[in-house]
Amino acid sequence: MEKTKVLEFGPLADSKARRRGEKAQTFDFLGLTHYCSRTRNGRRFRMKRLTSRKKFKAKLLALKEWLKANRTSPVPELMKTVVAKVRGHIAYYGVTDNSHGIGRYVHAVRLLLFKWLDHRGKRGSMTLEKFRQFLNKFPLPRPLILVNLFESR
Repeated sequence: MEKTKVLEFGPLADSKARRRGEKAQTFDFLGLTHYCSRTRNGRRFRMKRLTSRKKFKAKLLALKEWLKANRTSPVPELMKTVVAKVRGHIAYYGVTDNSHGIGRYVHAVRLLLFKWLDHRGKRGSMTLEKFRQFLNKFPLPRPLILVNLFESR
């Protein structure tokens, strides 16, 4: 029962839900939350996607645990793996309309990196300026939409 659900979804679902004083229903599929929306000009219905909260939290928790366990690794080795993990996240979740979701993830990774790199030595030894220099030397991938789901051929 928890996997199969009939819901009101489509061009009229948003207006019907607003009349009832509710939000249109959403559903999660393949790690993305699908929701009713409109095109940029607001004229036509369009289903949009955002990284699901459940997957976002799980990915961050997994990265946090990995950083905690590997924070004493050599920095180039540590960053090589972190960059690969972020690049993989962007490759999977970098679909049309999810730029906010992958941007949030990259920002959260920066915060986790700052925290765990600061815990490598004496507390408070990693200042924001040192962290900026660190990110210039070992940059994280930029959040980009890699898959256009509406590409016309």
